[in-house]
Amino acid sequence: MKYVIRLLYLLVFIASMALIVTGQRKIGPGGLAVMLVGLLGILALLYLYNKKYQ
Repeated sequence: MKYVIRLLYLLVFIASMALIVTGQRKIGPGGLAVMLVGLLGILALLYLYNKKYQ
């Protein structure tokens, strides 16, 4: 079960990075929105990681 969760975290990280890179190529509010969604994905992963150590 632990490997499935790690794989899911890896997939979310890769998808978030892809959103940030593709959003950076677009100019305007649409690109900014895509980058913000990617940033939210990375922040969610950081939250889940740090929740274990509180």
